[in-house]
Amino acid sequence: MTDVSSASRQEAEQTQTPATGVSRWSVQAPGIDVFWPILAAVLTAIVIIVAAIAHSSMTAVGVGTPRTDWAPLPAAATDEPFVVVQVASFPTRDEAHGEARELRQTGLDAGVLKSDRYAPMNAGWFVVYVGPFEDDAEGRAQAQAITEEIDGSIVRTLQRR
Repeated sequence: MTDVSSASRQEAEQTQTPATGVSRWSVQAPGIDVFWPILAAVLTAIVIIVAAIAHSSMTAVGVGTPRTDWAPLPAAATDEPFVVVQVASFPTRDEAHGEARELRQTGLDAGVLKSDRYAPMNAGWFVVYVGPFEDDAEGRAQAQAITEEIDGSIVRTLQRR
């Protein structure tokens, strides 16, 4: 009885490890090593195509790429008055930055300023503005044109305190 069990054990070992040293699983499924790289390439191509279609659709309806080259307010050294379009004011910085971000996505040069630093503003507010513009007739005309596009906005002449 021990001869039969040892013979069947030797036979089982020979089928698991052939003399070539290659597992029988790799011999039976040679295409499995090629499947994953092909799947990755196909999925990558699909993502690129969908992104291109989405981008072209956004451009077609007038939603462009948001700008990232925003100019800061005039430098602190300049005490000259300047003109802005005041769009809104909020008690918290986060609310103001959220509103400014939405305006930037429409293509406007929007920013946030702290009202404490500018006359004649009331202290304690974060003001969302579009601009700045020069304090001359042309600057005021540009600002006035923007106020016609944004409900509730006003043209303000500010000076650093």
